[in-house]
Amino acid sequence: MKTTLNRSIRIARTLLPALLVVAATGLAAVEEGEDRQSRRGARGDFAERDAERMARVLQLTEDQKEEWRRLREEHEASVRPLVRQMRDITERLETEANLENPDPAVVGQLELDRRAVARQLRDSRVQAHEDATRLLDRDQRIRWEALQENGRGGFRGLSGPGGRGPRHRN
Repeated sequence: MKTTLNRSIRIARTLLPALLVVAATGLAAVEEGEDRQSRRGARGDFAERDAERMARVLQLTEDQKEEWRRLREEHEASVRPLVRQMRDITERLETEANLENPDPAVVGQLELDRRAVARQLRDSRVQAHEDATRLLDRDQRIRWEALQENGRGGFRGLSGPGGRGPRHRN
């Protein structure tokens, strides 16, 4: 009887921590999934708040607000596939570079591909910036340039950290 009780206690001592770990892991996964969903929603909210802030700071007319939103949506739509492509290339590059014997030709080609996509992203951001600048009158351009100098203006969005306007790089 005593051995059966001792065996039951040992089993309980072993299984209880394991069950707690499994439960905690499951709960963390659920919370992380909810957090990802809230971040996706927050990204859309941020874009809307950013557009409203720019409209207020730049004192955009109603027509300009609509055109600004249209330009932003077009920019984000054109950049979204490039961002996915950049992410895929970067992941493949990391995987290849972390191999025991990476193939230099493959690594080199992936780096060239990554740079080509980065160039397309940059060109898209520059084009969006130029289109938005044409939308603004003289006073609005002055305010927007001041915002850019302070890191508070520019076409932000899927192209990564923005707020400084177009950054020309070779």
